[in-house]
Amino acid sequence: MCAEGDYVLGTHNEEIERLGLQHQVWRGQMLDGWARAGLTVGSRIVDFGAGPGYATLDAAEIVGRHGEVASIERSRHFLDFARRQMERREISWGRFIHADLDSDDISLAGFDVAWCRWVASFVSSPPKLLQHIAASLRIGGKAVLHEYQNYSTWQAIPSSERLRKFVEEVMASWRASGGEPNIVNHLMPL
Repeated sequence: MCAEGDYVLGTHNEEIERLGLQHQVWRGQMLDGWARAGLTVGSRIVDFGAGPGYATLDAAEIVGRHGEVASIERSRHFLDFARRQMERREISWGRFIHADLDSDDISLAGFDVAWCRWVASFVSSPPKLLQHIAASLRIGGKAVLHEYQNYSTWQAIPSSERLRKFVEEVMASWRASGGEPNIVNHLMPL
């Protein structure tokens, strides 16, 4: 995660749209995780690797004006998109932090919940990411991570050789760039 151009699928407007659809598909699981972590009106939540801010917007609506949402993202284009969406909805209790989770120091503390979706598998140092997350939380705060466990299980019925090759190539590319598609196996011991 060194430069904005390193995003596998880019940061262009079509990718923002695709990420919006992906967010809708997984939104229920995210909201369930947040509820189990105790996110509610007045809570403080930090979104690590926020992308274009779809989760950030949902969090801001949950915590309301007496809460706080911090959004950390390395893509200025994504952050600008998220900021415009917040302004359009007249949400003023969010802040945006332009930072690279691999290389920048991040000084956040006292949050009730830390949220991280599909980021640990892309950073070069998952332990450093977890340190950032832990440092951001108040005592008793909760971290909610949504990450890949076994990416190779992405399959179709009937089986498809083209899909199998695609998944294999994605995983090889991911690892060649310093990431790990099956990151949960490495996160759990940390």
